[in-house]
Amino acid sequence: MKNILLTGAGGFIGFHLANFLSDLGHEVRGVDIHSPTGSGNKMEFSFTVGDFRDPELMNVLLKDTEVVFHLASAHLQISLEKKDYWDINVHSLKPFLELCQKMGVQKFIHTSSVGVYGELKDIPANEESECFPQSIYGETKLAGEAEVLKYFKNTGFPVVILRPAWVYGSGCPRTEKIYHTLRKKRFVQIGKMENLRHPIYIDDMLEAYRLAMENDDAVGELFVIGGEHAITTSELIDTFSRVFNISGPVLKIPHAIGIAMAISAELVFGIFKMEPPISKRTLEFFNTHTAFDISKAKKLLKFNPSFTFEEGLNDYYSRYFEKKNYTIEYSK
Repeated sequence: MKNILLTGAGGFIGFHLANFLSDLGHEVRGVDIHSPTGSGNKMEFSFTVGDFRDPELMNVLLKDTEVVFHLASAHLQISLEKKDYWDINVHSLKPFLELCQKMGVQKFIHTSSVGVYGELKDIPANEESECFPQSIYGETKLAGEAEVLKYFKNTGFPVVILRPAWVYGSGCPRTEKIYHTLRKKRFVQIGKMENLRHPIYIDDMLEAYRLAMENDDAVGELFVIGGEHAITTSELIDTFSRVFNISGPVLKIPHAIGIAMAISAELVFGIFKMEPPISKRTLEFFNTHTAFDISKAKKLLKFNPSFTFEEGLNDYYSRYFEKKNYTIEYSK
């Protein structure tokens, strides 16, 4: 059993991962700038409100730590400036890695994102595919990967990098947004929804993290982590409707009109530093492909997804939704 520190433990994936590792018998300490609230999953690990960039705090939390799971990042908060993304997702990494190595950490597992790819030129993409990030988030996550790999090459400090695809399940904002908008008949279909999406159920993602921690063949490597297959956005929405027994999209608009609406909303809501109801990022759900080859993870990590998309949604429905155990609010 390991002593583990997990940054970003207040987020959707981080909270699930901390509980998962604790259930396996590990001693888990979590840290995040915000603690999760609500009446959802029980917290089964020790939690500290704080910033991983605070060396004084990290000196305390890293004591006797053997493995660090680093999930904390600047994600999609409209209130953040570009410099915040660069500071949190890139410039903070080397000092944090140095401190982890100094404190005797044996493995550092860094969470990136398939957002680094931007618009895919080849489908399915893999770890060798060229990246064309389309957002400050994707740009800085790609630069963060480079920082972590550079540190590994210069020092030999054991690192592993995971690029999760869309992780869905209890507490996932996108999962719950799709459900609620469909149920309230507010889901707007933009275009034909023939693009590919690559979901992975939260339980499969947690297993990938466990394998990254336990498998020495993973050291120094980067892995795309996704489900067994990509599906079209149309299939994705149809599956939601079938599992939750709700009707499909009522309102359908051409893609060109969606673009005009997104540009206008971003301009207006941006003035007030508010999240727009529709944005260019929203349109990516309808007009970009996210389809990946997970062969490398299968070969080196021995990772094999257990859930199809429909099986994952059914599990989410039976374990959380029917019990009304999904109201936890995670940090952003």
